[in-house]
Amino acid sequence: LENFSGDQVRFLARSFGVAGDRTGQISTGHRWPFGPVVVIAPFNFPLEIPLLQLMGALYMGNKVCLKSDSKVSVVMEQMLRLLHHCGMPLDDVNFINSDGQTMHALLMKAEPRMTLFTGSSKV
Repeated sequence: LENFSGDQVRFLARSFGVAGDRTGQISTGHRWPFGPVVVIAPFNFPLEIPLLQLMGALYMGNKVCLKSDSKVSVVMEQMLRLLHHCGMPLDDVNFINSDGQTMHALLMKAEPRMTLFTGSSKV
């Protein structure tokens, strides 16, 4: 959360402007929910990487489907329990514990708007 908290006002705004490198130049960005987002997390960073991706997606109003590696899924399961205990609605995040083939089939059928994958090229 620290990555987002330092710039939270601008990050959560619907739009923002950034001054350019020339007088009078400005770049404008707009933010809105993207839609269903899938986060596929690696086994070697079971909390840090997926949590940053999860928080970014939730902050922007997206529905998240989260899949962590089966070897370390208990870590993310406990983190989600903590978030629910702190007030996060149960239906904001879908947590899937499955093998790669099952997840591939789900991705092909669900057609999410965005997939955030952190892993090796073998997969």
